Amino acid sequence: MPVRQSEPSLKDLLTELVGQFEQLVVQHIRLARQEFTADGQKLAFHAGGVVLGLLLLVLGMAFAGVALLVGLQLVLPTWAAAIVVALLFLSSGSVIAAGSMRNLKRNSPGRAIEEAQETITWLIRRK
Repeated sequence: MPVRQSEPSLKDLLTELVGQFEQLVVQHIRLARQEFTADGQKLAFHAGGVVLGLLLLVLGMAFAGVALLVGLQLVLPTWAAAIVVALLFLSSGSVIAAGSMRNLKRNSPGRAIEEAQETITWLIRRK
């Protein structure tokens, strides 16, 4: 006669369920940390681009002022060169800052945040 294995008790099933749930929460937290790190690095890189672009815009404005001053004082080819330099700084600064701002707006927190919030809400409602 075959020996029939006993089925796990309710206590064993609940213990296993709690253990699996704890493991799921730990994995969600680990995933959220990884996504926060990656998002933070992207944010820092693009924020640096915004700062660089703004710095170039300030330098461009300074050269525009110098160009205007030289142009008004001498009305010689020197001011034309200063305007070219100013326009170069202004245009490159604008392109860098606009591109970085666009990338900052595009990068939003990952799905892990939403899942963690859902898990927390579920835990709160469960109590």
